[in-house]
Amino acid sequence: MRNPLTAGRAPLTIALTLACSVCVALGAQQAGGRGGDAAPAAAPAKPLIPVATNTVATHPETYYGERVTMTAAVQSILSKSAFSVAQKAFGDAAKTTTNPDVLILAPKLQAPVPANAYLTVFGEVVKFDPDEIAKKAKDYTLDLPPDVVEKYRGRPALIATAVINESFLDLTWRMPPPATPDEEALSKLMKKVQPAFGALRGSIDGSNVDVTKQNAAILKQAFTETEAIWKTRGKTEPMTWAAEARKNAEAIETAAATGKWDAAKTAAGPLGQSCAQCHAAYRERFDDGSYRIKTSK
Repeated sequence: MRNPLTAGRAPLTIALTLACSVCVALGAQQAGGRGGDAAPAAAPAKPLIPVATNTVATHPETYYGERVTMTAAVQSILSKSAFSVAQKAFGDAAKTTTNPDVLILAPKLQAPVPANAYLTVFGEVVKFDPDEIAKKAKDYTLDLPPDVVEKYRGRPALIATAVINESFLDLTWRMPPPATPDEEALSKLMKKVQPAFGALRGSIDGSNVDVTKQNAAILKQAFTETEAIWKTRGKTEPMTWAAEARKNAEAIETAAATGKWDAAKTAAGPLGQSCAQCHAAYRERFDDGSYRIKTSK
């Protein structure tokens, strides 16, 4: 009889594994699909191997150096970045069976691991030794106490690149703080700017007056509002860039109306540069794909 707590765990692991494999395949296609002088595409990474913790613990030599995915229960929370997982025994078996645990090291862990929760972890299996961990994860400082280091020394451990909880959230993701009203307004404006600028470049190349004027007007308004946001924050540099972008959008609008397409193309270049330099200097991307204004700015 299938236990309700473990039912459905294998499909989750397989689905996540297939998703990662698809991403690897797409990345390889994109890297090799640029033709001409593009460098040969790198060999695609091996697909993740779904495996149980007791299998890894019993036959570790089979998995050393392999990228695996395991779904299991948190057994012990050992530090801010380390914990162990094990397959749970249920019913009568729980009274007599103790499944071996596997050490998980999560250098990029951003949120606490819930006690006793089921997690799916992705990563590489290694033989645990502090010196080897230092070589594998060069920016990671092992934060285990000496007695725990000795307990797991020589045993299999997994250096995790993802830790997925039961809500399908990756606990290694660096998530953004709540957006301020300014950030929400700026985000809405950027969602207008990107498609408008893309359409503008195409319409200028095609000498399409109506589409060029329409998108230039969208950009002009967006950069006017962007300039105002930075002014309220007292940031002169991005305010100046937004003003320059607005002027270039106005120049494109005027050039299109008079059929001066070379002038429109000339103004389009600096307009794109204004967006890029402001974004690079004042916007910070988080792991969920969202942006915030850099706190250091």
